Amino acid sequence: MGLKNAHAPHVRFSGAFFKSIESKALSHLVWLAEVAYSGDMSLRKNLLLVPSNRLDAFTATGVLADMLKAEPSVEVEIICRESDVVYFENAPGRMSFITHNKDVPPRFSLMLKTLGRTWHRIVSLTNLRLPFLLWAQHRHSFKFTAGAYALPSLFRPDRATPPHIWGPEKIHLPLPETLTPLTPLVVFATQESGRADWDWRHYAELAWRLADSVPQLANAHIVVLSSKDCRVAQGLVDNLPAGQITCLPDLPYAKTAALLRRAKMVLGTDRLVARMAPYASCGLVLRLDRAETLETGRPYGLYTGHDAGQVASYIGGALPKVPMEPKASIEPKAAAAKMATQDENIATVARPLASQSKAELQALADQINRINNDR
Repeated sequence: MGLKNAHAPHVRFSGAFFKSIESKALSHLVWLAEVAYSGDMSLRKNLLLVPSNRLDAFTATGVLADMLKAEPSVEVEIICRESDVVYFENAPGRMSFITHNKDVPPRFSLMLKTLGRTWHRIVSLTNLRLPFLLWAQHRHSFKFTAGAYALPSLFRPDRATPPHIWGPEKIHLPLPETLTPLTPLVVFATQESGRADWDWRHYAELAWRLADSVPQLANAHIVVLSSKDCRVAQGLVDNLPAGQITCLPDLPYAKTAALLRRAKMVLGTDRLVARMAPYASCGLVLRLDRAETLETGRPYGLYTGHDAGQVASYIGGALPKVPMEPKASIEPKAAAAKMATQDENIATVARPLASQSKAELQALADQINRINNDR
């Protein structure tokens, strides 16, 4: 009996409601027509969905650079973690951000902020289905492999798009005033220290060996990038001469990029710094790890041992010779071959170029793999 007398709630919509919906739909169609036929790109907007992983978010800067170069007048709205905005905020273009603080982006919240809008171009580097629910004239969806060092170009798929670093032209670095512009800087990036069997003693030994046996780093100043309360950094500060070392815990991204542009070489366990340094034009980049990885296209060298003397010998041979040396400069290919034979545990350093093709990047990756397989 209860079922017989049950009634679904009766909802009545007034004519004004449907007129409102019709009006909004009509105005939206009119706007679409205006954008399509006016040719004014400034009326359009692109959407970029960035992975939540910090390394992959940094790699995504190359995609944004690609978008801004091809369509400089189109505003780009970027969906990313709030902590990853720093990678994009100084790019030369019109940008806005939809941020979150989740490892998995909040789908419902993003839907509310993006549905009902028409996008000129949507580029997704995530596994979200959201892009397929939105209206867009152009749609790009990458199967982003975690840990990738570069992505194919949106407009020339045969070419790779390496990461890009934007930042202010002038920025103050908290370094000793006694340093001159010619003082070589050696950066020890000690975050993620658990990835390698290096404690402060290994770094300290390396610092002494570099100062003693590598002419290119004579009178070099050591800069330690670390997190607060890092034991490796504290051990170095306590055991190296005060005027020879500067510790910069939790240095902001823009200042880290500026420091890497100034550095002669970078060594350490921090994967993000190792990725940034080649694209900041740092001369030599060597990451420390406990084991070899299977990743290809790595833009830096990788050392899996814990012999500071071995590393110092490699660095001495890999760095460009001091200008006063009368010997003729070594050809790039010969220099790469020399570096490859210096030490079986150290992979050659691949110099990143924005114009590298997929074939060139793969050739570099194959070269690295051959060296590692010979170990």
